[in-house]
Amino acid sequence: MAKKPTQPEQKPEITEDAEQQQQEESKEQHNYLEDLQRVQAEFQNYMKRVEKERVLLGDFAKRELLLQMLSLQDEFEVALVAFQNAEDKQELVKGVEMLYNHLQKILDSEQVRKVESLGKQADPYYHEVIAQVDGDENIVIEEVKKGYMFKDKLLRASIVKAGRGGKDE
Repeated sequence: MAKKPTQPEQKPEITEDAEQQQQEESKEQHNYLEDLQRVQAEFQNYMKRVEKERVLLGDFAKRELLLQMLSLQDEFEVALVAFQNAEDKQELVKGVEMLYNHLQKILDSEQVRKVESLGKQADPYYHEVIAQVDGDENIVIEEVKKGYMFKDKLLRASIVKAGRGGKDE
């Protein structure tokens, strides 16, 4: 029997095409990986920069408040000298009132305000009730320590005594 002439195999061409396609896909994957790594590094740098800016902004805000507090400290130093030399009690009271008013102006400028408590319904979000006394139920009878708000947020809760519902008549 005679052998039929064989045609040249095309497998090497298919293999070369597949290998070339695989190399292209590998390059593309490598490019995607590099892009992802670059974006990830950029994001990490961004986060570091934002954190640094946040700290700087906080420090700047503290600086402004500290400058106001130093002004108040200067006034306290003058007042202490005046208190040592004062003979009139009324002058001492007047000096303390001036210091208190200056501090109140600083707090007002920073949008710090008192929590109104006396005669109001005790609210666990704004009041820490430390005792119950005779009086209208759950109404603040005495304010032991004032509470303060900073803008619309609670800075410190008021420490209060609230009525338990029984009145001493």
